[in-house]
Amino acid sequence: MSFNADELEAPEWVNSNFLKEVLEYNGDVRNVTTHDYKISPATTLGDHFASIMFRANIRFSTQDQPSEKRSIIIKTLPVVEGFKKDMLSKTEVDFFGTEIFMYSKVLSECANMLKNAGYNDLLAPKMIYQSSEPYKVIVFEDLKELGYFMFPRTIPNEEDTKLIFSKLGQYHAATFKLAAEGHKGLNLKGSIFNMGNMENKNFLQDGITYFKEVLETLPEFKEASEKLSKISFGKIVEKCIQTINAPGSYEVLNHGDYHIKNMMFKGNNNKDISKVILVDFQICHWGSPAYDLVYMSAILPPGMRPGAYRHYFDTFIDVLEKSGYKGSLPVFEQLQKDLKSHRILDLFLLSTFTAFICADKKEINEQMETLFQDTSRFKIFYRQPNYISYVKELLPDLLQEGVLDDLINFN
Repeated sequence: MSFNADELEAPEWVNSNFLKEVLEYNGDVRNVTTHDYKISPATTLGDHFASIMFRANIRFSTQDQPSEKRSIIIKTLPVVEGFKKDMLSKTEVDFFGTEIFMYSKVLSECANMLKNAGYNDLLAPKMIYQSSEPYKVIVFEDLKELGYFMFPRTIPNEEDTKLIFSKLGQYHAATFKLAAEGHKGLNLKGSIFNMGNMENKNFLQDGITYFKEVLETLPEFKEASEKLSKISFGKIVEKCIQTINAPGSYEVLNHGDYHIKNMMFKGNNNKDISKVILVDFQICHWGSPAYDLVYMSAILPPGMRPGAYRHYFDTFIDVLEKSGYKGSLPVFEQLQKDLKSHRILDLFLLSTFTAFICADKKEINEQMETLFQDTSRFKIFYRQPNYISYVKELLPDLLQEGVLDDLINFN
């Protein structure tokens, strides 16, 4: 099955009355009569986890137009009883409250600021409906109808990387300037590390175990294997929490989950990308920009990272200068300092998310809920050549910089 099982059938309240309410919500159209509609899954296996998403193709009429068509994306919480619904109900992060706040109070202001600075590409999709009662639901314009598609490769090339990190620099600069101007509510504390008890997330804890098993098969990493055997999952998590929640040299509103599957792209032949748009603002985190940068770098070959960070920072400064920012500008050395302090996050991601995110999509043939409940199925991702090459490239740097030694001595 190429779709998530809980997205094969929409909740019963997604009906003609609901779709009429959505279409009339912003006042763009009035007196809507829905004639027919088709609901289908909006994503495929492995694209996301913390929600369910549907595409609705609607044929309707208004008082002025006898025949109209529109495609929309409906995002809501899981309704099927099971692991996924139970897990999300226990988290301490208000996913939908955060995303509604971002789309209604932050992203439109960011987009206006970027446009004034000469950055005219879309930052995020347009939200056309939102509600918290009786159901938590957000409805967006369908980016597919605008020519956007999911990332066409597994690993970004250099041109992809420039585009992705430039977009992050634009977004970060806009939130930095908003904060300087006194915008309220930006001090969100999201991220995967502020979502509740990490010890209950077996897919992360077991991932580090599988990472240790990989090192045992690589003779050149005997030293690293011995050191990791002395470091518990809890200690790694505690150090990460301390790092990302500490004040940064300067601070922005991080996307919080900035990886390749939380973006959509536009370009020639659905391959040569030229534009990127950001989605899924559910766990935004106020703190050092190093968080988003390192998070995205989880699938970036180490040799490409210095150039990506420099390109990001140059874009960040360019946006601030062109948007009329009057305060003191951050300097690159501040970012470099924070990136160094976030090397623990590099280790955490390398041992958990990297194996899955850089997986060939053809290898993801299990339901996400199944993978999270039976984490032994993740082992296949730790054996991929892509992943092994990341370990061989990145781990020597972490060893040389004393990241494992710092963890052993961390109290």
